Formats: sequence, structure tokens, C-alpha cells
Amino acid sequence: ELIMKKLALVAAISLTALATLPSYALTATGTFNVGITLTSKCEINNTNASTGAVVNDLNFTYTSFQTSAATASSGFNVRCTNNLPYTLALSDGGVTDDAVNLAYTLSLSAASGTGNGTNQAFTVNGQMVAGQSGNCATATCSNSAATNKTKTLTITY
Repeated sequence: ELIMKKLALVAAISLTALATLPSYALTATGTFNVGITLTSKCEINNTNASTGAVVNDLNFTYTSFQTSAATASSGFNVRCTNNLPYTLALSDGGVTDDAVNLAYTLSLSAASGTGNGTNQAFTVNGQMVAGQSGNCATATCSNSAATNKTKTLTITY
């Protein structure tokens, strides 16, 4: 019994000694940076399509020798990265159509802008001067066979 008491006393002293030891939770920290590379972008889209380089067609109606200029317009949108400056340009500003022999000019509602992340509306404006004869062997003609009717709108950013 004395041995049991001694063992119990040794065990109690050992547990007390263990309980009074300080407990440590070790940690280490480090810092790091997050790098981001953003590639800016502009796109042209029309009012009927959300993306893609699409501009609505511009269509004139003209009667030979009419006394007032014919006008037409076509809308499109530009969407660019926020704060990105851009310029717009047309491939041909003044043309004589090679199928119906009518001269016209094209211009843009604005030649530049700064991106804001949403669609920004622009217009291609067309004007055909009055008094032109044109070429047509029937009651009505179109320029469907013209080789110079396709125009290019370029956005530079």
C-alpha cells in the first residue's frame, strides 16, 4: 500500500508539473503580391448584335435628278475598356458607286472617344448630292453588282 501511495504521489506530481508547463502554438507569416495583367480591348457592334465587328447597313433611296440631297444613316456601338482612348475612321469618305454611278459621301458622328466599359452609340451618316442622273436601264435599279459598295470602319486603340 505504501508503494501505491508513493506511485500515486509521483503521478500527481508529474501531472502537476506537466500542467504548469507553458503551451506554445507556433506560427509564421509571409506576404505576397497579386499581379494582374489586363489586355485592353475595343469592339464594334451594331444595335442588333451584342458583339462582333458589325455595323448596320446604310441604304439610300434616290430618284434621278431629285432636287434635294438624299441622306441615310447607320448606327453602331463601340465598347472599350474603361479609360481607353480610341479613334474611328472610315475606309472611303467620298465614292461614286460603280454600278449606278451615283456619288455620295460618308462621315462619322464622332471621330474619337474614351471607353467606359459599356456601349457608346455612333452613327455613319451618308449624303448623296441632288441633281445626279445615275445609270439604270429599267424602272428601278440597285447597286447589288457594285464592286465598291463595301466599306470598312476601323477603331484604333
